[in-house]
Amino acid sequence: MKKFFKNIYNFFNNRYLILSIITILIAIIYIFQLFNLQIIQGAEYREKSQTRMLRTETVEAARGEIYDRNGVVLATNKLTNNVEIYKVNVDVDEQNTAIATLITILESNGDKIYSTFPINDTLDGFSFSSEEEENNFKKEIGLKSESTFDDVINYYIDKYALSNINDKNLQKKIIMVKYEGNINGYSLYNSAIIAKDISQESVAQISERQKELYGIVVVSGTKRYYPNGSLAAHVIGYVSSISQDEYKANKDNGYKINDDIGKTGIEQSFEKYLKGKSGTKKVETDSLGNVISETVTQEPEAGENVTLTIDYRLQKVAEESLKDVIYKLNNGLITREKIEEANAGAVVVLDVNSGEVLAMASYPTYDLNIDNLSVSEWASLNTSEVHPLINRAIAGKYAPGSTFKMLVGIAGVKSGGIGLDEKYLDPGIYPYGHKPKCWKYSAQGRTHGYVDLEGAIKGSCNCYFYEVGRRIGIDKIVEYAKLFGLNKKTGIELYGEKEGQIAGDNLNRTWQFGETLSAAIGQSENAYTPIELANYIATLANGGKLNKVSIVKSVKSEDNTKELTVEELNKISTEISGEGFEERTIDIGDDILNAVKQGMLSVTTETGGTANIVFKNSDIQVAGKTGTSQLGIGVENGLFVGFAPYDNPKIAVVAIIEHGDEGTYTANVVKPIMEEYFKISNENSANEKAQNAVKSTFGY
Repeated sequence: MKKFFKNIYNFFNNRYLILSIITILIAIIYIFQLFNLQIIQGAEYREKSQTRMLRTETVEAARGEIYDRNGVVLATNKLTNNVEIYKVNVDVDEQNTAIATLITILESNGDKIYSTFPINDTLDGFSFSSEEEENNFKKEIGLKSESTFDDVINYYIDKYALSNINDKNLQKKIIMVKYEGNINGYSLYNSAIIAKDISQESVAQISERQKELYGIVVVSGTKRYYPNGSLAAHVIGYVSSISQDEYKANKDNGYKINDDIGKTGIEQSFEKYLKGKSGTKKVETDSLGNVISETVTQEPEAGENVTLTIDYRLQKVAEESLKDVIYKLNNGLITREKIEEANAGAVVVLDVNSGEVLAMASYPTYDLNIDNLSVSEWASLNTSEVHPLINRAIAGKYAPGSTFKMLVGIAGVKSGGIGLDEKYLDPGIYPYGHKPKCWKYSAQGRTHGYVDLEGAIKGSCNCYFYEVGRRIGIDKIVEYAKLFGLNKKTGIELYGEKEGQIAGDNLNRTWQFGETLSAAIGQSENAYTPIELANYIATLANGGKLNKVSIVKSVKSEDNTKELTVEELNKISTEISGEGFEERTIDIGDDILNAVKQGMLSVTTETGGTANIVFKNSDIQVAGKTGTSQLGIGVENGLFVGFAPYDNPKIAVVAIIEHGDEGTYTANVVKPIMEEYFKISNENSANEKAQNAVKSTFGY
């Protein structure tokens, strides 16, 4: 008995033996469990694995809306259905067949594939905008620059295993889909958009055939929509698919490779606020991509709404008037002969007291619902000689011509170069420098006779301003041009604004006296944007206050609980322009200012005024100035600047027509704008009086 217990004691005291036994037991348990999982319950668990694939998806936030100053919707969102593709665990031929089926469904209902694959609309060539771009593409896929379009297609046929498909066009369409999937990194957990805003017929047919459309799903969401088409296109801007560079710069800010992003205008400037914050959801699928369940884990937060300073009605009239006058010039309806070269222009309307933009038009324009354009239509916009995508109001630089004369006159009197009431005898041919002629002498063989500042502005006497330029010199002209802000961006909250060029400033060469004479009448190297000229005219109209220009009235959250402050808006403006705008009050002097403004009034109201023929029957007292900008070749540009009403200025308007020949013709653009503004103003006053009467009746 003692020996038995001793053996037991020795057995349990042997540590090595005990560890060996424990190890063997654990191994047996593992083997049994593996047998149970793989053999006994294998079929069950394989089935579960196919139905328990979990991925996290983004729930897009509704993009903030854009309104005019009165709450008219300029940019909003509409419900849409997109097609997305995941790379699932099926044979390559099966997925190619699924894509071919999808293409058939879409095309039968008038829908089309979305892809950035560089192929034209007819599927028979590239859609690159340059040879360099084409060569870089070929290099990236390992082909030589001399490789043909067919060589590239054959490369992708091999890459995507499409040789067993006989239809060449179908091959190319499948390439488009799989290319889009690849550049977006599609996988079991990441999708790529391959069709946008499809019809309900396509949605229904895809749903019916879902089990054979491996990895292809319809996803509901929103799409940017511009209810007024091209209205204020250059102000509002548009959104489009994020580029590779934009994605790299923004991926840490919540952007995905499939996202849209603001490309121009307010959509670009206020992208950060309009975008909103996306939510997330958990999606259960099987291995073929079929959705089993969805659970929202974080609700999205809608983007903030942006209210602009522009007035919808005034904007509409400005655009229509600009387009109409260009049409009339082209067809000889307001001129003796057709001016077919007139093909573009811009209009800016400012509130003279606040610097708010009430309307801004650039012609030609384009439809903001740009996603509907084909590859060829989009290429046409980008390569057009008249550049419809450019906002000429802030990016077009033009010699101001005679519209510059008020500034030169002010500089002349303020600096003591010429007396306010001094009468100068117009010689017709100026006796100094290169002996330039006054326009009246060239056209009629006559002169303006004796003129003072007011009369020189009324008749636009070149020789008077040549003389002012000679007396005060180019440095003084440059000084006053800077004082009126003509060498700085205006502070408007739009990317792409250009700075003006003042003749005689920042020269790297010897300045010639003859150039001073040209500069004094707004020629030489003077070149300013319409928005700069509008702010200059607004400064004259309001008595000398140079305002920062703004086109954004407010930025508010959807529930109106948050709003950007003036300081925050100014900071955004500074970030956009790259510099802060310095508001200032210019000491012009009442007597000088009155003479200038009276001269501008004479332009539109008195016989001999260069715009009298346009405004003589108007009920509105408009003060203005015509200008002709010489180009050296071809038909000159025509300009008109003005403000109204004369005795209590409210708005300043600048219009320019490229190759419009004369500022008198361009004045026809401004008259309907002035009339519409005061029509709106009178209606608002009447409504306000009616509301006050109602309040008074009810004792409010």
